[in-house]
Amino acid sequence: DGTGNQLLGAPNLTDNIWLYGGSEGVIAEGLRKGRMGVMPSHADILTPEQIHLVATYVYSISER
Repeated sequence: DGTGNQLLGAPNLTDNIWLYGGSEGVIAEGLRKGRMGVMPSHADILTPEQIHLVATYVYSISER
């Protein structure tokens, strides 16, 4: 549901708190490059199209 798990360090993606910015482009960049050694890059796991879809989904749930 995108609400995260604080015990695992997974942020709530449905609130208005963004560490790196909440635009679709910034979210996609985080998926491609990873974040500070905590979230790995997904560039070798997801296609560019899949990254776009995931970023769009995360962006859409943040607008609740």
